[in-house]
Amino acid sequence: MILSAVLLTLLWGMAIARFPTLFRDDRQRALWASVAAVAVAKTFSFPPVLAETGAPAVPHLFGVLAAFFLLRFVTLATGRGDKRRQAALVGAVLVTLAVLAAGDTPPAPRIPTRDVAYWVILETYLGYILISATALFWSTSRQATPGLPRLALRLMAAGTAVITVFAVFRIAALVVHDLRAVEPAAERVQTVAVLLTVTGGMIAASPRARSAVTAYRSLIVLRPLWKAMRDAFPEVILFTPRRAMVELAGVDDVHLRLYRRVIEIRDGMLALRPYLAPDGDPAADRATAEAHQLVRALQRRNAGELAEASAAEWAPVGPTLAEEVAWLSRVSRAYRRAGRSARTPTPSGSAR
Repeated sequence: MILSAVLLTLLWGMAIARFPTLFRDDRQRALWASVAAVAVAKTFSFPPVLAETGAPAVPHLFGVLAAFFLLRFVTLATGRGDKRRQAALVGAVLVTLAVLAAGDTPPAPRIPTRDVAYWVILETYLGYILISATALFWSTSRQATPGLPRLALRLMAAGTAVITVFAVFRIAALVVHDLRAVEPAAERVQTVAVLLTVTGGMIAASPRARSAVTAYRSLIVLRPLWKAMRDAFPEVILFTPRRAMVELAGVDDVHLRLYRRVIEIRDGMLALRPYLAPDGDPAADRATAEAHQLVRALQRRNAGELAEASAAEWAPVGPTLAEEVAWLSRVSRAYRRAGRSARTPTPSGSAR
């Protein structure tokens, strides 16, 4: 049960972590749906939940859905496969299993013909799809970068391969009418196999997750500077806040939002350049000096001073987006400190 609990935690964690990929494309939506269906299936097959619901067929139906979405992912990844036939096949399998499950009895040494048909249809369908997934993961691993990407794909291939063997083993056990004796061991093997597959998926997704987290962190760091530019020059904002909130859920879109935030800050700083003083603070580091320039320029603009042609320029930055983000992040931190200091009143009785 401990192993099953660990698997459930990983499955639901992966489903929640990958939820933003629903906003990306059909391939990622199919992969997320497969992970979510497996999570639901394993939840209903968890012993305490299964004992409470008394519905042993529910995990199997969600397992079929998980396999169907995995097949859809393989189809989208390879460009091979008929979506209509796949949908018709999974519909037929689900209806057949639901009919056969009506009045279903637990596996026993003497299994009725109806139950044999139920398990053969279920395991054959799952095995057929898992063979395709194993072939895709293994062939892709050969072209993947050595290291974690290749290891992740091979773990996923190993996991789906073991589940395929598990399906064949279950059918063989049906033939000899001894499913009850092998079922506990087979379930443990299946749990380990799913753990392998999920672990591989988590390793494969980790670089992208780190990149998204870094981008989100940069958005937060840049917010004080961006908010100052937005308040001073609302016209520099490329999209409305409502649109930005919708895009917040997208993993790819966070990089686009970061790119746009840099553009909006730079557009605001360009509009603010006529208010720059020609001299800065030579004692401060570059980022702090630029932040102080920003504070003074905004103060002059808010005081209604007329913009004049100024020879002053903002500090030059490297040509890449990463260099721009790193520099503006330093300026934004310094601006937050400088703005806080500028708003703090001078204590009475201080030295003059």
